[in-house]
Amino acid sequence: MAVLACLLLLAACGDGGGDDNEGRSTTERPSPGNGDEMRTMTGEQAARRAQEHIDRAVAALPVRPTLEVLRDDSAECLDPTDNGPLGRYEVGKTYWLDGLPSERNAEFVDALYDHWNASGYRVLTDKRSAPDRFVSVENSDDAFRMSVQQSVEGDLSLGASSPCVWPDGVPPADSDQSSAG
Repeated sequence: MAVLACLLLLAACGDGGGDDNEGRSTTERPSPGNGDEMRTMTGEQAARRAQEHIDRAVAALPVRPTLEVLRDDSAECLDPTDNGPLGRYEVGKTYWLDGLPSERNAEFVDALYDHWNASGYRVLTDKRSAPDRFVSVENSDDAFRMSVQQSVEGDLSLGASSPCVWPDGVPPADSDQSSAG
């Protein structure tokens, strides 16, 4: 199960987040060369946005599953793919999709694939024909990533993860305590 969680994490610190602005990214980017702070959505906003992505994906399924939490946490972006600073976090949620008949898994994964293609996601990995079906995508607007995977037991899990975000939306204040006497 830890391997599954790692695969679903996708540890992809994308190129910025945004705030809750009807799904559009509004990250303020630093000006080149001047060291301005880089704002992101907060960790709480990222968790809400991940849940929104999951809710929309679940609504696209032909059968409504019961969601059982597999993962709901954050992890520090130690090797950000956006070349941004350390200290930011990827926020993720993953659920088991309980109550879906496993003999229809191909149909469910195809439904998610079709939903993502129609909703502005870019396909990163498409292994729908593999015995352990797996699809991962990235949203073009906010760089959130999603994936669906079939376990060896035939259970499906669905996850969403944010790009790298500052927990409070801004870099932490400089903690240099050089005034000690």
